[in-house]
Amino acid sequence: MPKIGPARTVKELQKSAEHTHTGRGRRGLPGVKTDSLTVDRKAHAQNRELGERINDALHATKKKDKAGPLFVLGWRMYPHKDHPYWQGKVHSCGCGCGCSSRHKPRRRGKKGSG
Repeated sequence: MPKIGPARTVKELQKSAEHTHTGRGRRGLPGVKTDSLTVDRKAHAQNRELGERINDALHATKKKDKAGPLFVLGWRMYPHKDHPYWQGKVHSCGCGCGCSSRHKPRRRGKKGSG
């Protein structure tokens, strides 16, 4: 399996957020190379569920008007570089699928209907 990433530490992400928050400029999040769909379909489904929940939270919390939501959200999920699980592994995976909120919240079907 190829090395997927980049891996990040909590401290690295906090430092990047603090840099932006304190007005010292913007630091973008590096893109993620991922293969969860082909390597582990269960993990990929979990990533998609996380994306759906993030999307639902955004639409439930932030304002919208007739033209749609006032904000969109992009995110990245990285392997936690300092966690023992990832130490010495050749393969690491992050979520790169979707990575953005949609214009409309998803419609919830009946549980178990797919």
